[in-house]
Amino acid sequence: MRSEKIIIARSAWAGLCLGLVLFAGCGKTDIEVYTVPTEPSPPESWGLDSPFGPEKERYFIKDVNGTASITMTILQGDGGGMLENVNRWRQQMGLDALKEKNLDGTLEKMEGLSQKARMIDINGTSQRTQQDARLVGIIIPGSEFTRFYKLMGTPFIVEKSKAEFLKYVPKWR
Repeated sequence: MRSEKIIIARSAWAGLCLGLVLFAGCGKTDIEVYTVPTEPSPPESWGLDSPFGPEKERYFIKDVNGTASITMTILQGDGGGMLENVNRWRQQMGLDALKEKNLDGTLEKMEGLSQKARMIDINGTSQRTQQDARLVGIIIPGSEFTRFYKLMGTPFIVEKSKAEFLKYVPKWR
């Protein structure tokens, strides 16, 4: 019987303390509201696809005139380096590898991303589909990791989608 009284007394005490805490907070009128930032929504013409390998995200565009894929990959460090990654993309397009001395003439600086961000825009033959293809790729090197954004597919679709791809990349983290 004594243990029941102790449990009841402790429960009553806990309830009283909780009530005082809640009551003390009721007089406040300066409530702060915080919002958690979310990833921006991709363009409506992009359909969500399953990422492959090291990709963080993958989307697709399908149209009567062809298809394209849009990917974002994040790799640690320099991700293999600018030259190696540009040459990997060139290989995917059936193009010869570049030498280091020819790299800068092939890449465009990307305003608004980082001073080291570079874009490549190439046409070739997709080694996967054996069809004409175009690839717009952006590499953003960082001190801890490197981001890779790629739009690749039917030349007509890539041309039609390039502007919205370039507009979305700075928001895409």
